[in-house]
Amino acid sequence: MADVVVAGGGPAGSACALALARAGLAVTLIERAAFPRRKVCGEYLNAGAVAALDRLGVLPQVRAHAYPLRGVRLMPAHAGTVELPFDHAALSSERALLDATLLDAAVDAGVAVVRARVTGVVREGARIAGLTVRHDDGTVAEVRARWTVGADGSGSVVARAAGLTRRTWKRPRFAIGGHYTGFGAFDGFIEMYVGGGAYFALNPLGPDRANVMVVVGKRQLEDWSGFVDAGIAGKAAELARGRRSFAGAKIDGTRAAIGPLVHDVRAPVAAGLVLAGDAAGFLNPFTGQGVLLALTSAEHAAAAIVASARERASEPAAFAGYAQTRCDDFAARSRVSGMVSALVDLPPLARRAAARLARSPQLAATLVDALAGIRAPQHALAPAVLRKLVL
Repeated sequence: MADVVVAGGGPAGSACALALARAGLAVTLIERAAFPRRKVCGEYLNAGAVAALDRLGVLPQVRAHAYPLRGVRLMPAHAGTVELPFDHAALSSERALLDATLLDAAVDAGVAVVRARVTGVVREGARIAGLTVRHDDGTVAEVRARWTVGADGSGSVVARAAGLTRRTWKRPRFAIGGHYTGFGAFDGFIEMYVGGGAYFALNPLGPDRANVMVVVGKRQLEDWSGFVDAGIAGKAAELARGRRSFAGAKIDGTRAAIGPLVHDVRAPVAAGLVLAGDAAGFLNPFTGQGVLLALTSAEHAAAAIVASARERASEPAAFAGYAQTRCDDFAARSRVSGMVSALVDLPPLARRAAARLARSPQLAATLVDALAGIRAPQHALAPAVLRKLVL
């Protein structure tokens, strides 16, 4: 029996497995996909994510295939362009390459990878004692372990099977897009065209290649029915107002649809179980904090399990500490994300905030650093910062 079984080989799962294996624990990771796999979400690595990759010792490998980013340009529908340069290194990386790099590092550290689909959890009384899985040939099995990590993303099977999910009243949104060329040249800035609760995002993967996504609500997507390509092209043209469009763009691979972009849990832990990454709660992707949260929650989850392994009686306190840290950080990041969404989507606030940020590089840096994990997110919520933004 393994010490730890991890569900999911994305950034959270692989990073957690890597840290646990390096601490001397026997780790089995369950992943249904063969790597490298195609995945087009979460390809922005902010400064906090870059620092986390450095702590994991994989930053040189990631840099070898990544593209350096210089900043973000926000272009709200009813305000001027807001340019937010990065003071700290940030990158864009195709998830196929990033995920494979992290999983390869975990395997090199001794993690055993099993190709299978997670179908549920194993229970021993009130404790989670592993995972139930289904292999490609249809056979089912139990993978038992002293501790289980659910890092299987938004809509986590593990969180649901453990009874940790809860209903959310957030409006579901969907992202549609992929990797494209033909949008013109990029200068290292992410471009975000925002309005009416939707946005059109271009994250450069190179000088003339980008991850391009249009994010809309469920009703808008339903209205497009069988004409999704025309729908996203029209919405992009509306939001970008002639500055970028799908005219002449060529997709690399197939179009991807991701969503609903919503997932919430009542707690990120249970007896014997820790949730990490999106499985522990999904944050609005608009502010680009997904990979940061995946990597940092993986670090903290691994630390809680390592502490429990050293002294079994310490598990309740270690898991409670992880839960508190994750919940506090997630709540603060959710508030910052909501504040930024309001600032760019409500015309009076958008105009005022755009003017304030244009005049104050220090204010812009505070906001960017809070989102990027360089400062605690609470810095962006300080009354003095809010007054400067909107008063």
